[in-house]
Amino acid sequence: MLWRRRWWLIMILGGSSLSFPCLAVSYTNVAAVLDLGMGARPLALGGAFVGLADDSNALFFNPAGLAGLTSVSSLSSGEVRLGYGLAGQIAVTLPHLGLGLHFFNFGDVPQIDEQGNVTGSFSYRTYTVVAGAGVSLADLGLHSIPILRDVGFGIKAKFYTVRTLEPGSGSGWAFDFSLFYRAASKGTKIGPLTAFGLGMIMENVVEIPTKYRSGHEEHWSLAITFGLSATLLDSWILLADFAAGKGGRLGLEWYPASALAVRFGLRGEGALMTSFGLGVRFGLFTLDYALVMHPHLASQHRISFGLDLVR
Repeated sequence: MLWRRRWWLIMILGGSSLSFPCLAVSYTNVAAVLDLGMGARPLALGGAFVGLADDSNALFFNPAGLAGLTSVSSLSSGEVRLGYGLAGQIAVTLPHLGLGLHFFNFGDVPQIDEQGNVTGSFSYRTYTVVAGAGVSLADLGLHSIPILRDVGFGIKAKFYTVRTLEPGSGSGWAFDFSLFYRAASKGTKIGPLTAFGLGMIMENVVEIPTKYRSGHEEHWSLAITFGLSATLLDSWILLADFAAGKGGRLGLEWYPASALAVRFGLRGEGALMTSFGLGVRFGLFTLDYALVMHPHLASQHRISFGLDLVR
């Protein structure tokens, strides 16, 4: 029946291929929808952002970076997944704190009998509330040691829920911990290097398994990602992330003008994907676009809109 075919497609989207990075790696772990990431900027950079974490995307990629934010900002993004589902995020961040919502909505699927009559409908929706906090050693009063004062720590809590047919509905919790170090060559340039950053995030260190109404439970998978960034001549940013057990991510961001960013990325996680993007700032507003080209799947497009509420 038609609804059964659509149901199997939903299961594919909700599990292995929803995360989209590749088909060779299993993404059937709980909350695979979070593998979609957050805004368009990190997506255009090949998913490499753990070692940069300098805007609202830090809430998702490295909450320790929230300690370095200087404004109150909002970020929203969205995209259509494989022509059916709508995925998106909305977040608000301020210095040290952040709160966001990630969602995936497959919409209502009609149930049709053998005679073609509509007998009902069901849906598949996931929601994840994310709350993060970051603090640096300088915030704790350690100003006298130049190296240590720029070290930051972060924590992120995730509440994940699935709403679909009753046996498949459920929810669970997980907590991430992260580290971040950002240094700028204030007054003394090291060749073309004007800033660099190092980061690490350990995901799902503490968890409450996702329990479904059928009685089935799924545990959150432990994941560790290391990242670094290097800013050259205040105009070029090089990024590299390594996700243990998955692969590497590379990104390049170029600012030909202060209000314009051009981005390129490579992601090697079972399949090699290339990504491109643009970012434009006008006043307090930021608009970002990302395009990801997969060797086997359709191209992925994402748009993000940002607003600095207080500068």
